[in-house]
Amino acid sequence: MIYLMFRKLSMLLLFTSIFFSCSNQQKMDEIEEIPEIVKCDIENLQITENDSIAISNTSNPSIWKGLYNATSVRINFTKKVGDDGETEKFTTVFLKNNNCLKVERAYKFYDGKEVDISAVTQVTILDFSLQNYTIDELFSGIITYIDPHDKETYTRKFWIELQPEISEPSNILLFKNCFGNKIPIEIDINNDKNTDFQLIAEEIKDIGNNPKFSYFTIKLISTNTAITKILSPKRSNSPYFVIFEPPFSSENTEQYFGGVKNELDVFYQFEPPYENYNYFLSNKLTYREILTNNKKDYFVISLFLGGKQYFGWIQFELDSANCAVKIVETYLNPVPDEHIFVN
Repeated sequence: MIYLMFRKLSMLLLFTSIFFSCSNQQKMDEIEEIPEIVKCDIENLQITENDSIAISNTSNPSIWKGLYNATSVRINFTKKVGDDGETEKFTTVFLKNNNCLKVERAYKFYDGKEVDISAVTQVTILDFSLQNYTIDELFSGIITYIDPHDKETYTRKFWIELQPEISEPSNILLFKNCFGNKIPIEIDINNDKNTDFQLIAEEIKDIGNNPKFSYFTIKLISTNTAITKILSPKRSNSPYFVIFEPPFSSENTEQYFGGVKNELDVFYQFEPPYENYNYFLSNKLTYREILTNNKKDYFVISLFLGGKQYFGWIQFELDSANCAVKIVETYLNPVPDEHIFVN
């Protein structure tokens, strides 16, 4: 399990470097503001049904697909980008105006499956041309865009038989509606009416990404690190883990301040119109194996009183998918300097 956790962490760091990258920004800055793109005129672009293939591949080609509703047309293709099922889905949304189509927005959705963090990123459309637009039937043309990850410009032909869009239940989820009245949780480990630890939520606003989003984490913190400690297994290098499962003890543990993997769950909350991508990444999280199995989950802690160290634990439950979190039970060994063991 440790190997898998390190593997997922390395992939998380790799994708994070892509997702939050500011490299190659100069090339993007050099592009003039893109004018509103509206097309009505039909051109002879020599596009055929063979151009229903966006990216050729002998075993798994990327096929253009298209959906329509009363106000818009949405086209997309999906390509495989990893060995564990990871994919990228490129989507462009056009607004309908009689026989004209206007580019409303475009974006890529990276689906990390079970091995990486998923994310949505806006795409810059430079131009598109129409060859055929038979309302709610056929759409063909050429589209030019800048990939937000490699910053390269691509021009792709498309030929798409449009299908009606089927309305699905909204997947919009806001963090405050899920955990707003459940966190923070104050923990008095020795029942002296003083808060020793808190289970909290932290928000980081990322205004550099497009679309903008807030990044929420759930973690345990100490109210006074000189007196109360959150312990991790002793290791020669980070990351240092804070979740324990039976069997465990407080022996060979240490409090670390750097490289501690103390985020229990991560939640991305995107600005409109990408709210349907708001979700907890409980299936792509560094603690996924631990939080989704049937074992009990604990923090191992210590408390200094009268110059002596007392060891204990905090049992907790976290189910992000169902917006459930609670402290189940706490224990502090009444014997100083005596380690605790849980089977």
